[in-house]
Amino acid sequence: KASVVGVSMGGMIAQHLAIDHPELVEKLVPVVTCPGPNPILEDAVDTWTDMALRGDHRALMVDNGKRIYSDGYLEKYGWMFPVAATFTKPRSYRQFLIMAKACRTHDARGGLGRIAVPTLVIGGEQDKTLGGQASYDLAAAIPGARLKMYPEYGHSVYDEAPDFLQTVLDFLKE
Repeated sequence: KASVVGVSMGGMIAQHLAIDHPELVEKLVPVVTCPGPNPILEDAVDTWTDMALRGDHRALMVDNGKRIYSDGYLEKYGWMFPVAATFTKPRSYRQFLIMAKACRTHDARGGLGRIAVPTLVIGGEQDKTLGGQASYDLAAAIPGARLKMYPEYGHSVYDEAPDFLQTVLDFLKE
């Protein structure tokens, strides 16, 4: 058995693993993820897909950063996204488009009630990628799940919250 921590799309995958193979999962920590599609996620993925199909990597990187990071982070480091776009453009967006479609069509809501392992859902109230409500919905759908929401962070809570790793480790050690 494994303790499974999944962030964003990894959290979507983690949900399916816990539903489809409960014998493999000891504890579950889905982070900034959702039980199924919602309008905020759909808008983000559709916008990014359109930018990828146009090959507008700069716009994709800038919009991604704006949706993922907190306003405080963007004030300090937002200038980096257009610069990073210069050095990170992929040869192809094929894999990105496959992952975007998987996020857009992910729906675990029908099986979440069968998850019977200790679960800690972690979310950011300011999540502009899939909305903070998605974490509340996910926690409510998993029997006995605990919820840790960070009011000042968004989708990048795993990167910005100073106590994120300790929170996860404390839960896994219980």
